[in-house]
Amino acid sequence: MTLLEKINSELNQAAIILDQITHKIQMAPELKNKENIILIAEAMSNIFLIQKNIYEHKPELKHSLNKEN
Repeated sequence: MTLLEKINSELNQAAIILDQITHKIQMAPELKNKENIILIAEAMSNIFLIQKNIYEHKPELKHSLNKEN
């Protein structure tokens, strides 16, 4: 596995974890749901921007997301 493949894979995992956390936040009434979900959305957006940069150098990784899930 190349370094870009590893980074891309770890970014995919991070996005999945962040998505799972949004569901947990919605179940925690003591948290400010909207504010925290917006923060997570911004983090996920940044993950996707990094992946876009990776795909410019290794376009074949763009299709590897379906294989990992």
